[in-house]
Amino acid sequence: MVNDNFLIKQLMTHMDFTLDEAKDEVKYLHQWFKSLPDELKLYRIILADDKKDINFKQPGSHYSTRKKDLMDSHYFATGVGNKTFILTVLADKSLVDKEETFHNRVLYPNENEITLKNKGKGVKIISIKEL
Repeated sequence: MVNDNFLIKQLMTHMDFTLDEAKDEVKYLHQWFKSLPDELKLYRIILADDKKDINFKQPGSHYSTRKKDLMDSHYFATGVGNKTFILTVLADKSLVDKEETFHNRVLYPNENEITLKNKGKGVKIISIKEL
């Protein structure tokens, strides 16, 4: 369950929204989430020395809906290593941590982030490519 009052307070504090603007934004977030498909194609940048060093059972929580955004800025990269990989997954909508996704979209509106539960456990990995 998403704490709408907390989100409204975040929007007013961190984004300088008025109360009405914050309420509208929270309403928009709920509508946006409801409109998501049952299966989402998501992208994640991972740093590792080798593909074998990546935990494919729990590949991570933070993903983007836009591959190009990730490719254009590697500051989303997580992990430890000298190589950069882009992971493409399919995630059932039920795997989305709605509250964390809303919080991250409020605090980082340009990142197009989807936050998954259980470090991404249960996603279907489509591909992993070295950049």
